[in-house]
Amino acid sequence: MEDESHPKTLYVGNLSRDVTENLILQLFTQIGPCKSCKMITEHTSNDPYCFVEFFEHRDAAAALAAMNGRKILGKEVKVNWATTPSSQKKDTSNHFHVFVGDLSPEITTDDIRAAFAPFGKISDARVVKDMTTGKSKGYGFVSFYNKLVRLQLRNTK
Repeated sequence: MEDESHPKTLYVGNLSRDVTENLILQLFTQIGPCKSCKMITEHTSNDPYCFVEFFEHRDAAAALAAMNGRKILGKEVKVNWATTPSSQKKDTSNHFHVFVGDLSPEITTDDIRAAFAPFGKISDARVVKDMTTGKSKGYGFVSFYNKLVRLQLRNTK
């Protein structure tokens, strides 16, 4: 799995239906070596999009800066960091989520996991980071398997 603090995969959207994987690879490999390109062409009214994976984070970051907003075959493309596909993420939709705000910049995901562990079994914990800088945005989320945990947390104020 890709290191969240050094992503290497870009989402490239708003593509013309005439754009091919080969064209995308030709354009993006001018910035840095690409590991792969996967074009998604759903047969709906949506525009095609693709994911371009680089070998190095620095090349992906350079491609993001250079290609976002550029025109490819007459359409201005949208380039951003790709997020982890939902199929690879844990399904926590039935779990109970707590917003944790006003975090110091040095607080890590491990820190909030440790701080909330005494309140019950944690299914997920995360400090939200700026994808460009990798620095904390000052908030995060903790998810619990059990709703009773949320009630205990509210009563500790």
